[in-house]
Amino acid sequence: MNLSDLKNSKIAILWFGKEWKSTLSFLLSIWCTDICVLDKNKYEDWLNYKSQIKFIFWDNYLDNLDSFDYIFKSPWISPYTNNLLKFKNRILTQTKLFFEFYKWKIISITQTKWKSTTATLVYELLKNAWYNIKLVWNIWNPVLEEINLDEKYDFIIYELSSYMLEELDNHHSFISILWNIYPDHLDWHQDFENYKNAKLNILKNSENILVWYDLYSILDKSLFTNHKTFWLKWAYYYHIDNKYYISWKNDEIVVFPKIPWEHNLNNFSAIFWVCNILNIDYKIFQLTIDNFAWLPHRLQNIWTYNGITFIDDSISTTPESTIEAIKTFWNKIWIIFLGGTDRGYNFEDLVKYLVKFSIKNIVLFPDTWIKIKKLLDNSFNYIETNSMNEAVDFAYNNTINWKICLLSTASPSYSIWKNFEEKWSEFQKYVKKRAF
Repeated sequence: MNLSDLKNSKIAILWFGKEWKSTLSFLLSIWCTDICVLDKNKYEDWLNYKSQIKFIFWDNYLDNLDSFDYIFKSPWISPYTNNLLKFKNRILTQTKLFFEFYKWKIISITQTKWKSTTATLVYELLKNAWYNIKLVWNIWNPVLEEINLDEKYDFIIYELSSYMLEELDNHHSFISILWNIYPDHLDWHQDFENYKNAKLNILKNSENILVWYDLYSILDKSLFTNHKTFWLKWAYYYHIDNKYYISWKNDEIVVFPKIPWEHNLNNFSAIFWVCNILNIDYKIFQLTIDNFAWLPHRLQNIWTYNGITFIDDSISTTPESTIEAIKTFWNKIWIIFLGGTDRGYNFEDLVKYLVKFSIKNIVLFPDTWIKIKKLLDNSFNYIETNSMNEAVDFAYNNTINWKICLLSTASPSYSIWKNFEEKWSEFQKYVKKRAF
């Protein structure tokens, strides 16, 4: 495909989603003239564009997709629903377009959890090494809104979700980093196999591949050839506590991070590898790690009120990431907030950690409260609520001094809140309201 193919094609844009304006702007910039936006609902924004393009608003808005040459869809639209799989060869995304036409070096990063931390660390490392770089997040502005295809950077650091990787079967990255894969987004992907395969797309056609050691043993090696592993001492890049090594060298690089928790120490091995492949001085690696602080909503200490420390980990939306939060604070946690939208999660291991660290006071939110509650015995003290105000009251009434109240729900927020930011906002609001 080339841009002239688009110019002379009949193009559909699905939904008034987050991406549609930047997608439309791009298409108009390359002189596409036959464009139609399809959505069940009508939004006021359409009035600003109705003289330039066509709109279809009706319940059966997907009925005529056969008539379009290309179909632009946002990452939020699953191809497994709405009968879209049969149009796979026509479907385009901003991510797919970006990889096809951006000419300079891309560092691609994905994992089920902590990919924002990994991406930010790579960004900080390269910034400290004086590279001209740009970081594109998977949940903020769409890539074509962030970067013009003609803009030149030394590196684009691109954080990719499974949604974005689903259709990305032919791309080129200078570096690809794949850390953890846990069951997630199964409502979107239908099953874990589809989810895993979407994540593995990041390994295809990459010049340099870094894979977490635990994943390497179960991966199809035909997907990639030029790879390195990281994590434990059997890997190429590994750490023992806060000391970092390359398996074929005698160098010992010691760091003193502000966030010295197990999953972060593992994460730093990936950054060490990037440092090595780009021949960045190890002192810059040490500086980057030692100065790196918490990302918002990732194990962030809000404050201590009335003797209770409130920790915001609202971006943890899988059982596995909440387990890591528990392992971080272990015997200091007195109460935990759990529950939200069910994407097919299994909470058995999470409850084992609650038992192991004697976390007996629990707030349960819908919808996953049904699954979690079935795993709790009579030793647990819990409430079921869809009110953050009630949840915070329960925390104040049931947490002893100098212990932690942890907001780490192991499920997404959509059953009650618009997103994790709204969940955090209410958490902080009622924590402070009750404190004063």
